[in-house]
Amino acid sequence: MFNSRHFNSISIWGALCVAGGLMTACDDVPEADRFIEVERPVVARKVLIQEFTGLNCVNCPTGAAKVHEIQEYYPNSVIAVSLHPGGTGFSGPIGNFSLNTDLSRVYYDYFTPAGFPAAMIDGSTPETNVNLWMGAVSKRISVPAPAEISLQSDYDDASRNLTINYEVDINNVYSQNLNINLWIVESGIVGPQKSGNRLIFDYVHNHVFRTSLTGDWGTSIGNYFIPEQTITGSASIQLDEKWKPENCHIVAFLMNDAKEVQQAEEIAVIAEAAE
Repeated sequence: MFNSRHFNSISIWGALCVAGGLMTACDDVPEADRFIEVERPVVARKVLIQEFTGLNCVNCPTGAAKVHEIQEYYPNSVIAVSLHPGGTGFSGPIGNFSLNTDLSRVYYDYFTPAGFPAAMIDGSTPETNVNLWMGAVSKRISVPAPAEISLQSDYDDASRNLTINYEVDINNVYSQNLNINLWIVESGIVGPQKSGNRLIFDYVHNHVFRTSLTGDWGTSIGNYFIPEQTITGSASIQLDEKWKPENCHIVAFLMNDAKEVQQAEEIAVIAEAAE
């Protein structure tokens, strides 16, 4: 699946030397035959940007534009979620329009950003300087991920029931607890937004966090992993009537107990028709 690959060499020399009956034959094994090269793919990392934002934040459209710029620069490698925590000076509502969620507030209280907009790059300390976001993503994207996530969406339009099946394929030994998080985000939401000294009534809000299928901090998939191990699971939800399923995505990410994101993936709720 991935173009970039590296090789791990596993020595069989010691095993040959201790095997019964082979103690006197170790020196007879040709040098070139003493190692077996085992091919191990390098799993490309998809970086997750979680951005704290709000309808009353006059600088937040600048943050949204920066996230878009980063995604354009790293196509298919950067996943974004916009978190709207209520109860702050930057939050909505404006009129009867609000994008606030309880979980966004949970994350706001835990990570305590110094201001808005603020971006967490794979769970890092929230950064309020938008000019530093690209560099942070660049550093993170070059780090191979310990696992790969595959997603499958099963959506029934009549009932609005959605089931997400996931598969996590482990590539490296990893000895920390990992939780999988499955979030619904929606784009193309038209509503008011303050920007500079004006109020935009038809602003398009993208990557808006709607809800989690796996609780506040995700569901544990284990605490010790070895290469070629596979973990599977699923989660289901009925979509809110206000959400447009054609504009919704599932964002999945693996997070350890330090709240560091180790891999991310996303999939449209309604699969795009094959050309």
